[in-house]
Amino acid sequence: MKMVWLHCSETLAQETTEILDAAGIEYYSVWRNVLGKDNRGNRTRWDDAVFPGKNWALQFLCTDEAIEELKRRFDELSGDPYVKESGIAMYVAEAERAF
Repeated sequence: MKMVWLHCSETLAQETTEILDAAGIEYYSVWRNVLGKDNRGNRTRWDDAVFPGKNWALQFLCTDEAIEELKRRFDELSGDPYVKESGIAMYVAEAERAF
């Protein structure tokens, strides 16, 4: 089983959840209004006049097969210049249920 974290601009929330739903992800948690500091690029989001906007963070569990499908779908989405500029990232780790 894999644990996945997705981080994206709040402007990509609808597209992101549509991909998760279409891929059959049974359950995911969403953290809205996530602020982020980007020391390498221009994606800092403090929700203020200097760095407007916020992010979403999503977490869920899925199979290895689902990871490949999600990678394909998010790669397609990232082909859009707006999406590429806005930012979306997926992190995957092994997961084991403890109880």
